Amino acid sequence: MKKLLVAAIVVLMASPAFAAIQNVKVSGDITTSWIDTSGMDLGSQSSGVPNGEKKQNVFLTQTRLRVDADLSGNVSTTVGLINERAWNAETCTSGGIPNSNCDTNVQLYLASLTLREFLYSPLTLQIGRQVFNYGNGFIMGDGGPINAGAAEINSVYADLNERTAYDGVTATLDYKPLTISMIYFKNGQTNGSIEGLGHLNGTNSNGQSSDVYGYNANYQLSDPWSTVVEQYLFARVNGDGYDGSIGLPASKGDTLYVPGLRASTNPTKSLNLQGEIAGELGEIEVAGPTGAQQEGESRRAMAAQVLATYSLPFMDKYKPSVNASFTYVSGDKNAATDYNGSPVKSAKTYTAWDEFNTIQGAGTIYRAIFPMSDENIVSAGASIAPLEDVTAAVTWSGLWTPSRFDNAQNPLTLLQPDGTTVTEQVNKNAYWLGNETDINLTYNYTEDVTFGLNVGWFVPGDVFTANNHDTAEQAIANVGVKF
Repeated sequence: MKKLLVAAIVVLMASPAFAAIQNVKVSGDITTSWIDTSGMDLGSQSSGVPNGEKKQNVFLTQTRLRVDADLSGNVSTTVGLINERAWNAETCTSGGIPNSNCDTNVQLYLASLTLREFLYSPLTLQIGRQVFNYGNGFIMGDGGPINAGAAEINSVYADLNERTAYDGVTATLDYKPLTISMIYFKNGQTNGSIEGLGHLNGTNSNGQSSDVYGYNANYQLSDPWSTVVEQYLFARVNGDGYDGSIGLPASKGDTLYVPGLRASTNPTKSLNLQGEIAGELGEIEVAGPTGAQQEGESRRAMAAQVLATYSLPFMDKYKPSVNASFTYVSGDKNAATDYNGSPVKSAKTYTAWDEFNTIQGAGTIYRAIFPMSDENIVSAGASIAPLEDVTAAVTWSGLWTPSRFDNAQNPLTLLQPDGTTVTEQVNKNAYWLGNETDINLTYNYTEDVTFGLNVGWFVPGDVFTANNHDTAEQAIANVGVKF
């Protein structure tokens, strides 16, 4: 009997322990898109050969599966898997060597633990891979910035990537009507920057790390306008790298501090007004003299945005509405040019806006080809539901730079949807980048299935010379199901 009791205890101790699951929810989505673009390089060419992406015709499928489990004691978990791929674009091997960028790969999209009323009733703690998104995504958006996500489709059409989560921690204090969220996430990490793995054999050219810290305070006023005010501060700190070829740090490190204020209010039932202003401080690395450590310039950048949406007080059946917005992001005439360099000398102050983690403008041509810096953007649009379950919208956007170009000092770099870049020659003393018209149609086939179509045209402005002045065109059709 004694031996049997001991054996039972041993078996019990060896058995795996499982949490008591109170509720499990399985959800996900599948989206298939057809993308047809032309002229995204605006016709840029050298000796008759296109410099960028002239035309693209491709199908993509993006699949996400999510499992949420509520456990006992205010504990819950979330796990999400994702696969993104261009149709029949197998890239599992390169020269016979396995390639990590394979369209059949399934990646971990979400993996987090949530602890509610942790040690203190207003405190909720979320740890692990999660999404960070605040306000309108102007500064801290869901997986931003656009064109910078880690996805298999980055070499096809980076704007549409859905891998928008980071590994980090969120601590939320809920003092209704005040909510304070404090965040930390790892923005970038290489093996060389992990202690014990760096400086192998005396060299470490990939020893970069990047961390983001910050808080967002949201206060809901008790006024009849349902006014919400947010104040935030986010910081991105990049660690020093190391270049064994010169035996000196290749980077002084890069620091970025973004304080800002946002407000939203509804003066009438049909009108919503929003405004946001933010600044950027810190230091950016710039090129130093040949064979020497990089040097730093002080950041002094600014961004502002005003949004208005008005639901028209007639034809309620068709839900007509109009909207308008203005966005300003500062630029820098000399960009990251070394202020000790020749022939161009910088003013020792870097005033170009770093788009940080913005997600605004996704799906437009101008956001696919222009960085969110050195721009004024004015947009006006309208939407209507002409039929049940059908919504139609049109938006016009005009873009110009805050100051005129000097093509001797600031040639313009165009991004391309496939992740490449094109350097354009620009007209001196010009500032009009161009204008874009977008038409969007959405059809809710069922509660779960939606069809969408976006058609857009971008007409270059007088910034661009005659050899890169073609109209860019884009059509994106998709069908998605959520479950």
